[in-house]
Amino acid sequence: MTETLKVTGNAVDLEVVSEPYVRMTFRGYAPVVDVAVNGATQMLYISSKSISVALEPLVKENGDKFAGLKLRVKKESEEKMAPYVVEKLT
Repeated sequence: MTETLKVTGNAVDLEVVSEPYVRMTFRGYAPVVDVAVNGATQMLYISSKSISVALEPLVKENGDKFAGLKLRVKKESEEKMAPYVVEKLT
């Protein structure tokens, strides 16, 4: 099973390497994408409002594809429910 990327207040650079798919969690199905981080493939949950709202224009700009997006992702603070901050890398 693919390891889950834990996003914190420290920025992580990544590349999305899959289109969204769902994973079963204790709350039911949740959307995820696979991402490459430092040569390793990990899974990133994309169900939070802050990450999905930030991703939507980037996906549209990328021809309605998630795969190939290069991003810098972090949490706004160390609080558990802090919003995500997503920047496009060039």
